This record gives sequence, structure tokens and C-alpha cells, in this order.
Amino acid sequence: MEYDFNLLYYINMYKKWWKTILKLMITAIFFTAVFSFLMPKSYLSKVTLISVDSGASATSNIGKLLGISSISLGASSNDIIVAMIESKRMEKDINNLIALNNNPNFKYTISTKTIKAGLIIEVKGGDPALTEKIANFTVQNLDKINGELNITPNKPMVKVLDPAVYGLPASRKILQKIFIAAFSVFLILSFYIFLVSYFRKNNLP
Repeated sequence: MEYDFNLLYYINMYKKWWKTILKLMITAIFFTAVFSFLMPKSYLSKVTLISVDSGASATSNIGKLLGISSISLGASSNDIIVAMIESKRMEKDINNLIALNNNPNFKYTISTKTIKAGLIIEVKGGDPALTEKIANFTVQNLDKINGELNITPNKPMVKVLDPAVYGLPASRKILQKIFIAAFSVFLILSFYIFLVSYFRKNNLP
């Protein structure tokens, strides 16, 4: 069965449905805004690092295990650091730090951003003092892990350009969330309108 698409027909359908669409979009915007405001505050601490580049290749235990004689510390140095930050080893050490601060229920996230000649480590969580501690601890722990595994000969592995400070309130991104909620409602209703219109136009049950 061929289907004749008529744009004007669907424009007219939108004219019939626009009040419903508008009401549901406003409802989604309202509840998204309320939910965002009721969410617990999050704080963000950042450390800016400069990668230490020896200008040469370095022999490492990991390289030997992989059958590779060396690991280049040039363009790949940030990748090595990010891998260490995202490792289970780092996660375990951070969890031990959290336990020492008597806050076992503390939830956090760590992300990294690549910048020219370095990295930014961002720690986000509900305790501004603890986010600062975790961010600075992560850098210190890089050198500890590097010393134990001999990943690179650089000591320190990275240099801190800007250490972490007391966590600042993180953006709730309310406008972004509102836009996504409203646009999602519009897309879902549009699909529903097209589906209903198709069935009606073709006299389908």
C-alpha cells in the first residue's frame, strides 16, 4: 500500500494539537526545574597539571610485559596519566581516603580534560572540603603508583600548575536540562501525532 505524504495535512494536525503540546512541554519544564533545584548541591574542585616530558622514550615494566622496549612520553603521556586516574588501583586508594575522613557514603566523580601540555582533573561531589582533598590526593597518588610500578622515569610524573581549592558550587545546568526535557516531549508527541494521523488517514484500527 502506497502512502501519500501531505505536509499541509500534518501542519494542520499540529494546529489541532498545539495546546496539548504546549501544556505538556510546560509541565515537563516545571517538573525538571523543580527536580533540579531539589537535587543536593554538588561542588567541583580542579587541579591543573603540566605533563613532564623528558624528550625521550622510557623503559617501563609495563612495556617489558607487553614486549615493547619503551613507552613514549610525548603525545601519549596524557593517555598514561588518564589510564592511571581511571584505574581500579586509584579508585581503591581514593575510597580509603574517604573512609579515613569518616564519610563512607560520599559519592564523587572524576573527569579529565586535555589541555595543551597537560591535563585538568575535576572532582565533583557533595562535600566541598573532600572534593579538594580527593583532587590533590589523586595527583600525589599518581607519583606513588608510578614509583611502585616504574611506569615512567619522570619524578614527579606531573607538575601542578594550579592545585585544587575548596570545592566551588557546580552548575546545575538547569537551562540545559529544561531544553532537553521540553525538546524530548515535543519529539515524543510529534511521533504520536504522526502515528495517529497515519492510522486515521489510512482508516487503520
